Amino acid sequence: MTAAHRIILNMLATYGRTIFAMALGLFSARWVLESLGETDIGLMGVVGGLIIFVTFLNSVASISCARFFALSIGKGDPEETNRWFNTALSIHTILPSILILAGWPLGEWVIEYFFNIPPERLDTAHWVFRFSLVSAFWSMSTAPYMAMFIAKQRIAEMSFWGILSSIANFCFVYWLTTYKGDAWLVYAGFTVLLAIFFGVCQVLRARHLFPECRISFSKWYERRRLRQVFSFTGWQLFGNFGAILRGKGIAILLNQYFDPAQFAYVNASYDFGNKISNYAMTLSSALRGALSPEITSTEGRGDRKRMLMLANRASKFSVYLILLFAVPMFLEIDMLLVLWLKNPPQLTAAFAVYMIVCLLIEQLTFGHMIAVNAVGKIAGYQMMLGTAIMLTLPLAWLFLALDYPAATSIGTALIITTIFQSTGRVIWAKFLVGASPQEWLKKVLLPCAVVFAGAMLFGHAAILIATHLGIPSGLFRLAATSLSTFAATIAFGWLLLDKFERQFFLDNFRKLRKKLTLPL
Repeated sequence: MTAAHRIILNMLATYGRTIFAMALGLFSARWVLESLGETDIGLMGVVGGLIIFVTFLNSVASISCARFFALSIGKGDPEETNRWFNTALSIHTILPSILILAGWPLGEWVIEYFFNIPPERLDTAHWVFRFSLVSAFWSMSTAPYMAMFIAKQRIAEMSFWGILSSIANFCFVYWLTTYKGDAWLVYAGFTVLLAIFFGVCQVLRARHLFPECRISFSKWYERRRLRQVFSFTGWQLFGNFGAILRGKGIAILLNQYFDPAQFAYVNASYDFGNKISNYAMTLSSALRGALSPEITSTEGRGDRKRMLMLANRASKFSVYLILLFAVPMFLEIDMLLVLWLKNPPQLTAAFAVYMIVCLLIEQLTFGHMIAVNAVGKIAGYQMMLGTAIMLTLPLAWLFLALDYPAATSIGTALIITTIFQSTGRVIWAKFLVGASPQEWLKKVLLPCAVVFAGAMLFGHAAILIATHLGIPSGLFRLAATSLSTFAATIAFGWLLLDKFERQFFLDNFRKLRKKLTLPL
């Protein structure tokens, strides 16, 4: 299979799984709200923040492992890949054990004495935290196996397991609506069991598929590799530590400013706004999973020009894909939330819009992030990135202290720091990998701005026509708005592709159609 065919297959598999999981997740979110209620929904986000560092470390470490695996695969050296795998496995066995043993008593104390938690929910909050620790440990210890799937570009198989997990979770949440006991506790426990079950399946499958996943304890403590992994991962952690403050830190800040007993809707609104952003982010994560191994392997083969070309395409296509869903959401957010949650917490729309705007700004430099990680010279870059994002929490605190509304305070802080982050990526990518800012402006920013403006214009036109015809806000108008914005996004996006990108899609579409055509 050629690199182009592999990218297409990975993208189709990943987006098929992502859209399927999003559909189930969006549909079942109403059941979760109905079963848990606004108070427990808000508390779930706050308590989950206690283990965010462990889960975040897992995410960063997985990306780091996949990078080293992909570089060695690009060089065509299975023995080298196996050595990197064993190095990663040693780190992912020992490090989470230390973190969780240290964090357990601290988390218990914070829940008891720091968070604003109604007394009748304290016991459940403690147990949910313990379940979260088990889940975090398991996720980290199996990360090298998941990273091997990514590095080997077996994205379609990972998508299959993801679909099964989404179906199981969907069925469970439906059953949860009939449960009369402590729904939050049962929901947390099942989530952990689900993660462990599918994790075991994927680990066994990886050991069967990849000889590089052979465990050899003699390769666990190779100092040179350990130094390289810790150096790369350490700077990744510093650079992305701001994401902890930007996500769960804000939930904790809102918990302190708005007592859940009186303002349950504030944290619940933030949680659902964050969910919408995360659903949209899974589209860019899916694209990263499809393109990142190829970009990293291309750099490993020494083809810098092609690597930078793929990086710019990753940014542009990521924004296009998010716009397909973001534009109709901007125009019909209130109607969508009623359809989704029936009785959405009152600030959900405001939080969701701010977060999607930030996501679009961030995705404009999505490819720069992959390119810099592929090269590996990330110390200064991650220092800048981490410092910019860390400003989110103090800025949000300042706006709240000045008595600005909750959504305005958080949203303004998010937008300011995201602009800093994306601007810094462009500057550092020029310095570290030779990525041209002018090329980015021409190939990414300008086309994305035109597509966004065109889609918004067509969407507004559809709403005006519907209003002129006397059609009220509802499913019919939502369908008309969505179809018009989808068509505009695809049409403008296609027109703004360069000739090589257009030919790439046409060639692969013809090959796919030929394979799917059955002989008479």
